[in-house]
Amino acid sequence: MVTRSYFTLYETAVLSLCGALVFLSKAFITLSLHLPGHSYLFVAIPFVVGCGVVRKAGSGTYIGLVGGLLSSFFGFEALHLLDVFKYLAMGLTIDIVGVTFSHRFDHPAVGFIAGAAGSVVKMVVNYAVHYLLGVPATFILIGIGLTSVTHLIFGGIGGVIAALIIARLMRAGVIGDDRA
Repeated sequence: MVTRSYFTLYETAVLSLCGALVFLSKAFITLSLHLPGHSYLFVAIPFVVGCGVVRKAGSGTYIGLVGGLLSSFFGFEALHLLDVFKYLAMGLTIDIVGVTFSHRFDHPAVGFIAGAAGSVVKMVVNYAVHYLLGVPATFILIGIGLTSVTHLIFGGIGGVIAALIIARLMRAGVIGDDRA
């Protein structure tokens, strides 16, 4: 009995590349905006593009697993060993958005929702990890207000950029639109 894998070799390669781009964009692309969450302008793009190209449930989770493992092994933050949970949560959230909207990541509104939701959920998991490691809740509550707004805005903008890239690739015929 021969079983087929869920993702094809092409899809696995695309998703792995997007996971690596998540790590690289977080680690090496910096802006001097001095606002929390501004890097998710760039992190949301590979997540949404990868999910838009593959259009299968679990795509975002796979991207999050690859990006999280790379961040856990080669990360630069203080708690980089726990980054796998943050990026898995972001990928799972983008998967849920994808299933909810029939994987229409070529639409800017869906891209905004996916990028914003993924970024905010990643922020919540980050604060949960800090809380479980003993950071006082008052510090977390003080920082969560502005941070959640900036994560929402920058993640959403990254999702819109990704949606525009996907729509352009579809118009060019690089990605097939096999929807019914």
